[in-house]
Amino acid sequence: MTTHHRRPRHRVGFTLIETLLAVCITAMVGTGIATMMSVLSRDISLQYEARGVLVRTSTAQARLSSYVAPARHVLEADESALVLWLEDARESNTVHASEIRWVRHDEHQDRLIVEFVAFPEAWSEAAKAIADTEYPANASWSSVRASFNTRGLLAVAPLVDEIAHASFSTPSSSGEHPRLVEVEIHLKTNQDPVAVQLGDAIRIPRPPLQ
Repeated sequence: MTTHHRRPRHRVGFTLIETLLAVCITAMVGTGIATMMSVLSRDISLQYEARGVLVRTSTAQARLSSYVAPARHVLEADESALVLWLEDARESNTVHASEIRWVRHDEHQDRLIVEFVAFPEAWSEAAKAIADTEYPANASWSSVRASFNTRGLLAVAPLVDEIAHASFSTPSSSGEHPRLVEVEIHLKTNQDPVAVQLGDAIRIPRPPLQ
């Protein structure tokens, strides 16, 4: 009798279960990679934004200090503006319009600005001297600013862009002649605004005569 041995058949391809498993694993790996890339992208974006906030904060501090440190006296500091007697250009020991600096938040352009009285170059020195009004230390500085702004004699210099809000104050313990100025600004970002505290002090306080 002749015995016939069957050769085992070699399986070709994957079974349905193996195929489904491979598809599921591939999907899981793809989802994991997509999630990881999303997290990495978000982290890079956050790091870039954090670096930008630091740079803008440093710039804001430096520019604020350039006005506060050499100033003679803080005339006013409240939620809306910081008013400085920057210099005694007329050497009278009293405050004249051209010696004042208003630091405030420009809500229309979302920036921190400094404003000052600037007379036209075509004016004679006599005309400038007449228009350069002298004020007592307790004057209404918002009214003074409004008066010169109405006459088109107020110039503007930007300090920091992309500012959502700003407020100004001096410590309550400073007494009648404060030296330290505190400023809180809210920097605009791609997310929520970031609150930043700035501050500096007048190096040599020299209040005006009353």
